Amino acid sequence: MEINFSPDNLKELANLVAPLLSINQPDQDWVKLEDIRADLFAGKAKSWIRLYIFDQFPEVQIENGDPKAWVVGAHGTGKVTKIYLPYARPWMHEHHDDINWTAKMP
Repeated sequence: MEINFSPDNLKELANLVAPLLSINQPDQDWVKLEDIRADLFAGKAKSWIRLYIFDQFPEVQIENGDPKAWVVGAHGTGKVTKIYLPYARPWMHEHHDDINWTAKMP
């Protein structure tokens, strides 16, 4: 079956469908470490992030009980490491200069 549309019909159809095809997704609160490494951690390796951020600043680990902590499963043992972005972004901005970004893995 073939359907023919006039240019006016196509434009009307496009206007009706466009809002349904939004490529913008709502901001996420929780993301996997792997999905946010490039943006939040300058593309550092997961092992580097665990050693030089999660271990150096244990207050970021939810398991340690800090109410403003923002990482769960920091060492990924049995669970995916997840980051709570509403707390992580401001913390990273505040502590950027405290992190040794040039540190090498032992």
